[in-house]
Amino acid sequence: MGRVTLSRPTVAEINLAAIKKNLKKLKSLSKDALFYPVVKANAYGHGYKAVTKEIESLVQGLSVATTEEALSVRKITKKSILCMEGPYDPKELNLLIRNKIDLVIHSFRQIDLLQGIQSLPREIKVWIKLDTGMNRLGFKEEEVIDAYQKVESKTKKIVLMSHFSSAAGTQSSKINSKRQIEKFNRIEKKLKRLGKKPISSLCNSGGLLNYKSSHKDIVRPGIALYGVDQKDIGKKIDLENVLTFKTKLISIKEVKKGEKVGYDGKWKAKKDSVIGILPVGYADGYPSSMENKGFVLVDSKKVNVIGKVSMDLTAIDLTNKKDVSYDSEIILWGKDLPIEKVAKITKNIPYNLMTSISSRVKRIYL
Repeated sequence: MGRVTLSRPTVAEINLAAIKKNLKKLKSLSKDALFYPVVKANAYGHGYKAVTKEIESLVQGLSVATTEEALSVRKITKKSILCMEGPYDPKELNLLIRNKIDLVIHSFRQIDLLQGIQSLPREIKVWIKLDTGMNRLGFKEEEVIDAYQKVESKTKKIVLMSHFSSAAGTQSSKINSKRQIEKFNRIEKKLKRLGKKPISSLCNSGGLLNYKSSHKDIVRPGIALYGVDQKDIGKKIDLENVLTFKTKLISIKEVKKGEKVGYDGKWKAKKDSVIGILPVGYADGYPSSMENKGFVLVDSKKVNVIGKVSMDLTAIDLTNKKDVSYDSEIILWGKDLPIEKVAKITKNIPYNLMTSISSRVKRIYL
């Protein structure tokens, strides 16, 4: 039996050329650094296979969060892969080593795992994570020299890394980021005085856009690759929109004045109205917090979301929208409706929306 192509109109349309253009713009900001863009969480919901294949010729490595992700990406590229959470146990450590994947070491527990390994392949770098102020993963300043020397007994290919707690362009972020950069530099100098020669990696998208002193040897841009450049606060380099989450109407119907719509009747018609039902809901990644305050674009015109967003369906108010049809293009976010705007309406962040688009939403690559 042949493959069945279904016509559910709720899709994520992904412009791969825009990803490549964004990467080239980001690379222009730091011409000497090596680039290890982040493709964790299925490339922020865009599809790690397609994204990796599109950008691998332009980068020196790729960054992921987990061992599972690292192994998946290794199947499609020979480039360096950084597993940012590092090994959890000996089994994972052996898997990472066997597949020549760079290790992050952020605790003495992981160093103990590393001590059990006889030797590391020369292709593998070990990244020592510093806690410069986020208080999540990483060695404290007073622990670094001890950790470094223990890792150095296994390899001389060491990268010193950290992560910004906030790398936006706001005043409070500038203060925090400056402290983190200063602490990172201080640790780096201590090690160099001891004759150590680590490679350094500190910045993410925000660091790349806002803090040139954080660029160091390797940069790890994430969300900027996918077109979000913190337009309100960051350096403006006109990144292109990559993903458009869109659908079409599944039903157009009339409701009388006083009638309610959706679960718990959260929207009540103030007059005889026309409503549309969209085949998209929170199981697809459309946020339930759009209830009675969000909007979509119907043929480029703003139309309000009404009532509760349900698991599979969402209602919109078409009363004032003329010439709507089942062929009308409905943008949930993306083209002409920035994901940042939708995130703001729902008191959310673009990362959350991007990574919440579920697997039942078909990805279409342009």
